[in-house]
Parts: sequence; structure tokens; C-alpha cells
Amino acid sequence: MKKLGRKALALTLTLTLGASMALTGCGSSKESKKGGDGSDNLGITTGLAKDTKGEVSIMVWSGDGEYYEDIGNPDSAAGKKLSDPSKIVAQNVAQVYAVAQKFHTVYPNIKINLWSKVGDPDQYNTASWEQEMENFQAKYKKYPDIWGSTNVINDIKKGLVADLSAYKDDATYKKYNETLMSNLNYYGFQAGLPSYTIPGGIWVNKALAEDNNINVPKPDWSIDEYTRFVSKADGKTFWGSKGTPVDIVNLGTTTINKMIKEENKIDLNSDEVKSLLKYFPKWAEKSIDVAAGAGKITKDIVKECSAYSWYYFTNNRSLVNFEDPWFLTAGADESAKDSDAYIKSADWDIYPYPSTDYCENTIKVIMDPICLHNYSLDDKKSEWSDEEKQKLDVTYTFASFWTASTAARQAIFDQKWSDNGQLKSAAGDTFPVVSGDDYDAQMEIWNKLDAHKAYADKEGFQKVLEIWKEGKTWDYIDKCWTSTISENGDTTKTLYEWINCGQENVAGAWFTDKDWADNVKSRLSDWNDSCNKRIQTAQKQLKDALKEYYGFEDADLK
Repeated sequence: MKKLGRKALALTLTLTLGASMALTGCGSSKESKKGGDGSDNLGITTGLAKDTKGEVSIMVWSGDGEYYEDIGNPDSAAGKKLSDPSKIVAQNVAQVYAVAQKFHTVYPNIKINLWSKVGDPDQYNTASWEQEMENFQAKYKKYPDIWGSTNVINDIKKGLVADLSAYKDDATYKKYNETLMSNLNYYGFQAGLPSYTIPGGIWVNKALAEDNNINVPKPDWSIDEYTRFVSKADGKTFWGSKGTPVDIVNLGTTTINKMIKEENKIDLNSDEVKSLLKYFPKWAEKSIDVAAGAGKITKDIVKECSAYSWYYFTNNRSLVNFEDPWFLTAGADESAKDSDAYIKSADWDIYPYPSTDYCENTIKVIMDPICLHNYSLDDKKSEWSDEEKQKLDVTYTFASFWTASTAARQAIFDQKWSDNGQLKSAAGDTFPVVSGDDYDAQMEIWNKLDAHKAYADKEGFQKVLEIWKEGKTWDYIDKCWTSTISENGDTTKTLYEWINCGQENVAGAWFTDKDWADNVKSRLSDWNDSCNKRIQTAQKQLKDALKEYYGFEDADLK
């Protein structure tokens, strides 16, 4: 059933919060009950009254599988249990607990609940994340108010996601990094907020190279310098990389990732793409995957590294790693040198992706977005009720505090949790998702973590930071784009042919076959048509959902 149009909803919510904020700043006798008046020093700007009652249930992954009710209340069962950091065995639980505690000091009548799945969202041999959402609804008789989304567009297509553009005039909303927010914006519909977010570069094992008389390029390297570097691997005891870095071409042309982000289409058959195909066989020839396929890597090395890309890098078996950007903390944590995740090289760095004739050095963006529940569907009526609007105000106030507030970042840094019996800060990889002075203040907190101090003198990482801060990235984020498409019960990767361009059954040859490039060139036109057709179908599905659930008209979707 269609609900109140998006423009009308934005107006009503803006008026509601605007009136609240106006009262906050005018010396009203009710001022002591208002959030964001400066007395709490938490940076909450929505003006939500401090005596507001509400409940926000959160669902994330990388947790402990427990359900915590009223997690921020020190007098609740959850609050009492988690007050002992040795009882907190999941970092995500520690982070939400820290933020909820701080939030509780201002909003004691708002309950924050948390369920966090153990492992990854689609962990092997467990229910899919999509099914976990349905399981949550069945068990608690409601969908989560805030959840980590693995497929934002799919969640929109179900009508589950609230449009947060209603809060565009909120001071905190304006602080968010515009590049990150744009990845979650569809025809003006703001489908979520950035949460866990890091830059993705290329890990470089400088010591391994120098020990083998290989010249290490500078961080502003080109595609030719990258290729020469990885080609120097001996192919017996160490290799260039685990796999073949297709992303160098995705980011190094204007017709793949950049075109997806700017025009929502691709041109695989471009001269740019064709000119860079020659590099793939050179990269593949020095890859661990090809060596393993040819039986040219010993069982002892495979066992040593558990056949995992990151462990090949940490054990000095590859010159670069581009698959695992999420080891910013674990890779540099000297308090856990015995961990398989710790980089054993004496000198390493993180470089941007190499430049090409078409694009300068850049980075990937890895982001786990959070979405907020679309309460307008709950009562099956055609308009937003005051109660529904109040629920969204409550949920947005917590979500924006959690993700954007410097006070929340500090609370997370100060919170301890038990990592296999060792107490550590709950702070981790994630970068600030805000801009300006708030970004600088939160990066100061990031830099204080012991494991992150290693990055201060790393030339490549400083270049990555520069690119990140200047927003010189044109990577699309897979969780926010139509990376997969479902039709007639079948799910397919939107860019299936290109993603599998090194597979013989798709390309007619393997990367290292002499005729691979020619085979691919002859197929690019057909691949391009197939991929763009899927993109167009996915886009139509999104538009249909925006019209069905959110009151969009055709004129809004141009």
C-alpha cells in the first residue's frame, strides 16, 4: 500500500524536529528536557526531548549471538553483565554497549537492544542475512529498527528502509561525508547512513622485496611500475599476489567503476579497457592462484597460510595483497604478534591503486551501511501517524549519534572487551564517516590506538589518507549498488561475465593462455550488452519499489 508521499513526509518530520530545536535554543522552561542543548556535550543535534520514551533494536554481525535488552542501562541484566569487560567477547557488542551507555545518560527512557550474529552476515553453513532478518521479525514480532545491510537496494525493494532525507537540515546530517552518503542516495531517497568504513588500498611487503633485491616503487606508482614489481617474484617461495587484481582496471579506466558511479552503466568494450587487458596475464603468471592450479606451490606453504590470501601476505609469501583491507588494526597489533593476522614483515605499507593513462592514483571504499526501519508500513495505513514519526525520530537520533558523534567514538575507544582473554579497546579499523573538524577530531582518536601508531610514518598510507580526505575516489560500494539481480527466483552477479573474465568457461581461455586477451576482446561487446541489460533491469526494480512503497512519481525518477 502506498504511504504518504516522500515530500510530505520530509516536510512533517522537518517541522517536528525544527520546532523541537527551536524550543531548545530559546531558553524555554522545558530546555532541561531537550537533547542537543549543549549540556550533555554529546553533539546530539536533533532536539529530541530528553524525557522521550522509545525502543531501538539493532541487528548486526560479527557478534556473539546473544540478545541484549536495554544494553545501555547499567541497571538492566545486560548492563550489569557487560559492565565486566571480560564478559564482552565480541568487538561489535562492546562498541554498541559503549555508545548505548553514553546515550542512556541523556535519554534514560529509550531502550537500546542488540542482537549480533556470530561471524559474517552470510557465514557458511548458517542462515543468510536476509533470512536472519525474517527470523528476527518472527521472534521479536518486528523488524530491527537499525540493521547492517548487505544489500540496501534489496531492502528498499521490500519497503523496509526509511528515507532519511527528511533530516537533511539536521546539523549532524550535514556533517556526514558527502561521498559516502551519495552511495546511499537514490533519486533523493537517503536509504541509510555509513557505519564501518575504511579505505581500500594495496598492501605492499617492502621488506620482502628489499631482501630479494627488488626495487620498491613510490606510493604514486603507475600500472607499469606495479606490474614490474610483482613480476619480480621468484614464483617458488613468494609470489606477486594471491589472485589477479581486476580492480586495477576497474578503477584505472573511466568506463567501469567510475561510469557505474556517475551514470549507472558500463562500457566494457571501450578502448581504455582493451588497452589494459595485456596486463592481466602478467599479473596472473605471478599469482599464487595460478601456481596452486599448476601444482607449483608446496603443500607446506599452503598449510602454513591456510590457503588464505591474508596469511600468504603476513607470512611473507606475496609482495602485495589487495583482497583484505580490513586488517588495519589486526595486521599492525604488536600486542598480538603470535596471531596469524599480524604482519611478520619488518617493513610494509599500504599504497593507493596504481595510476593509468586514464586515471590517477585512487583507492577503493569499503563500507557497511546501516538502514533504519520504515515505520510507515507497520500499521498498513496510507499516512504516517505521529507515533510512527516519533519512532523514526528516536531511531535516527541514536543512529546519527552512534555513527557521527565524536563523543561516541571516544566512548568506543575507552571501552574494553576480551579478545581471547586479552582486554583491548573496542576501537578498530573504521574511519570517521564525517567531514571537516569532526573528521580531524575523530582521526586523532583513531591514531591513538596502539596498533594504529604504526601508520604515522608510512608514506603510502599517508597518500591513501590524502586521497580519502580529498574524496578522489570513484569506487562504487557493492552493498549499496545492484551488485546482484534476482529474476524468476535466480540470483546473478550483475557484472557476471567481467567478474569471471579469467575463467575458461566464460572467456574461452585462462588468464595465462596466449589467446586470452584476443578471446576477451571478441566477447566484450556481448558482455557489455548483458551487463548493462542487468543494470537496467535492476534499476527498473528499484524505481518500481520507490513508487510502490514511498510515493515516488515518474517525474521524481529522472
